[in-house]
Amino acid sequence: MKKTSSHSHSHSHFVLRSGLLAALLVSAVSAIAADTPAARQEIGSADALIRTLANQHANPNTRALLSLNNNAAQTKHLDTDITDYHFKDGILSVSGKARGSANSSFYLKGSAKNLHGYLIKHDEKKAYEYSTDAKGIVSVTEVAISKVIPDLDERWLKATTVNNLAGAIHPVYSPMASRQAPHIGPYNNEDVTKLESKPGSPWVFYLNHSAVMSGSTPLNGVTKENMYRAWQIVADQYSMYNINITTNPTVYNTAKSANILRTGVINFVNQDGRSNAPLSAFGTTSAGTLYRNPASGFDYGYGIGMTAAHEVGHQMGMNHDHGGTGGEYFEGIAAYQWGPIMGNYWMGANWAASRWTWSKGEYNTATNFEDDLRIMNVNESIPYVTDDNPSGKALALDAAGNINPQTNFGQIEKTGDTDAFTFTVTGNGKLDLKIDPIEYFGMLDVDAKIYNAAGTLISSSNKAVNRSAEFIGLNLSAGDYRLVIAGGAEGTPQNGFSNYSSLGYYAMKGTLVGSTPPADVMLSSGVGLANQSAATGTWKYYAIDVPAGKTSVVFSLNGANGDADLYSQLSVKPTTAAYKCKSDGATSVETCTVNAPSAGRYYVGVYAYAAFSALTVKATIN
Repeated sequence: MKKTSSHSHSHSHFVLRSGLLAALLVSAVSAIAADTPAARQEIGSADALIRTLANQHANPNTRALLSLNNNAAQTKHLDTDITDYHFKDGILSVSGKARGSANSSFYLKGSAKNLHGYLIKHDEKKAYEYSTDAKGIVSVTEVAISKVIPDLDERWLKATTVNNLAGAIHPVYSPMASRQAPHIGPYNNEDVTKLESKPGSPWVFYLNHSAVMSGSTPLNGVTKENMYRAWQIVADQYSMYNINITTNPTVYNTAKSANILRTGVINFVNQDGRSNAPLSAFGTTSAGTLYRNPASGFDYGYGIGMTAAHEVGHQMGMNHDHGGTGGEYFEGIAAYQWGPIMGNYWMGANWAASRWTWSKGEYNTATNFEDDLRIMNVNESIPYVTDDNPSGKALALDAAGNINPQTNFGQIEKTGDTDAFTFTVTGNGKLDLKIDPIEYFGMLDVDAKIYNAAGTLISSSNKAVNRSAEFIGLNLSAGDYRLVIAGGAEGTPQNGFSNYSSLGYYAMKGTLVGSTPPADVMLSSGVGLANQSAATGTWKYYAIDVPAGKTSVVFSLNGANGDADLYSQLSVKPTTAAYKCKSDGATSVETCTVNAPSAGRYYVGVYAYAAFSALTVKATIN
């Protein structure tokens, strides 16, 4: 697999002035056509450029720059064909190619006050940047193609694969990983052409692997499990954001039609080569490229997945993390088995507990101080997922004091986020508990602390170069306790890693002797319990006692967002396979009825197929 070359990027703002257009375009294009390393060459106003692109979209034979300048000789090499055009509420996204050049790409996005993009001609190894100055004037400047797309330097790829991949150690699934979210856990015969990490999200990134598939069967002897893990790794690296990583073209096309600026695409190709992606192309249809490289000796799922996560990072606007002896690609810190995903993730192929995360250049030799998380959240406007544990929740214990990972899990969504779980010990208690990160190629290093009712720290765990936390035979006196889970750090930010991108899902398994199971959240007949929320892939449970002799009990959900599914069962908590009644439509408005109910306690399970908030849960006994 491959790494891309150095990129830099700007978020210039520009506005075209049509009155200046003809004269400015002549000088701009003349300088570019002569391959002169020129200063920024102004070509006019953004409004005029947007109008001409709209005209070209409506009339494909129109030449956009010629309609501005009417000089074929000076504009021919910048002439483009538009394949995708979106303009809504003053926001533009345009994609296409250089006219007459199949091996090229053109993309432009933003508004009349903030418009930026590139024209790339791969065969000529030329690139042109569209940008703006402080006065809002559009410019076209020839730039090194390595600023936008990597040189396809096969020598780098071969040297890296030969030296580092033969002894690659693949990640191992935590035994606690069991679909706490759609992307968590080993392959289980899913249709790999319809995978979704966050179903229902309007933000979508499409892994287009149609070229390496025959229907639902991968080509070249690659297994479906390989394809699943390639998708899963990208879903892992972006799980803190409300973006649906999908292999389903229908999901992508629907999202693209609704708002192309919330979508991105990368194409798998059925040939060898050095993978690459255009910088800041998210929000357009200009796609990255993933080559298969079967001779690299590296597992297709793991290798392609890591490469895809890195290339999608470029499309989001992130450049390489440099430094150390790795130069262009920082090689990570072996003592902590950590490195940045935008660095040289191949160098850690033989690290058994490797963690590759987003970075903001905190390590000693860093020269790129971009804030990766901010670039995605602010520059590309991709929202974080909703906090699944904003104010603490009870540790879920069964009657025997068992702590099950399918009911005790969560997600650290942002830098500095903490999740609290409360529990009570009666008499003398003993805790045995392990907390694992549960994403296959996750970023979370688990830090766990236990406090008593007075707020005194009783015990803490953050296992070195292990990523889990563990409490073994911890004796606890009677009282109330609080378990706090956070993203961990090791060493120092300069020589190690901070909790900046220690993010992701975790789960817990163990026993608590001498515990008191938390009380059920009880519903009153006919009274809705409002303001309920849950993250994608999680359950919330409620209960109601139904007396004998009733004609029915009706369960209902009423919510305006996400996709909450409703299940009910007598005496025990329901599952998707065991229930008295269920309602699992495509919205968060659901209802189901149990007629002639037996007397007893009915449990209501609400499953977040897609994250929801402000939900009302109600049970009515008739």
